[in-house]
Amino acid sequence: MAVGKTIENRGHVVGFGEEIGLAAKEGRDSFFTWFHGGADADTAFVRGQWDMALHILRPLAPYIREPESRTVLEIGHGGGRLLAAASRCFAAATGVDVHDNNELVLQELAARGIKNATLVKGDGQSLPLPSDSFDVVYSFVVLQHVERVAVFDRYVTEAYRVMKPGGVGILYFGRWCHFSKNRSAACLYLLDRLAAGLRLWPRGYREIPARVNEINLLISPARAARVARGAGFRIQGIGVSRRSIPDGLSLYGGQHSLLVRKD
Repeated sequence: MAVGKTIENRGHVVGFGEEIGLAAKEGRDSFFTWFHGGADADTAFVRGQWDMALHILRPLAPYIREPESRTVLEIGHGGGRLLAAASRCFAAATGVDVHDNNELVLQELAARGIKNATLVKGDGQSLPLPSDSFDVVYSFVVLQHVERVAVFDRYVTEAYRVMKPGGVGILYFGRWCHFSKNRSAACLYLLDRLAAGLRLWPRGYREIPARVNEINLLISPARAARVARGAGFRIQGIGVSRRSIPDGLSLYGGQHSLLVRKD
């Protein structure tokens, strides 16, 4: 995963657009590994399959019937590593991102035999898509990189708007984790949950000046749940990311998640 050289104070849309554009000019592997690391493009897509299976499909599976007839939306598709996996699990997959390199992503997806994916450029806070149009909505390793909590709130509201009634989603966001990140002890995770309530209190979030592709925003699960309920969602569960590679599911990651449903 690449990061910018200086703290970005112009907004995540500008910074990400520039850094991703530079990676695209450096070549295929540079572009596709920019978003989440890996030795080359093929490695990035393999890791995307694992993250889709473990972090998205596993928690959502109990709520989805007949996936072959369902549509899915990814907020922040990046180089398409998760979207490629999603497209093989659903009838159609759509991705939204702020960068200008969707044609490069579509070419890569087509080379991998994927023909049911659509990519849309967004403005970094809204979803330029019709209301009530997706059965499943997800976002992974994205919402921790927006620099303002208002952007997170807007994305939650937009996710509700574009989701069909009866649809489900899972949204990951940055968590405060001093003790448990990349550790396996459940007691350390619980300690972080308790400490986060104090560290993020009373607002329930922290906005952090950072370089592009570093963590900009930490949110408590309680605040995220309040925002989701305010948007109209029913909360089905709160989860935490795990390190899927190379340590299986033994290590805690740096994100919490909300599993949500639209009645």
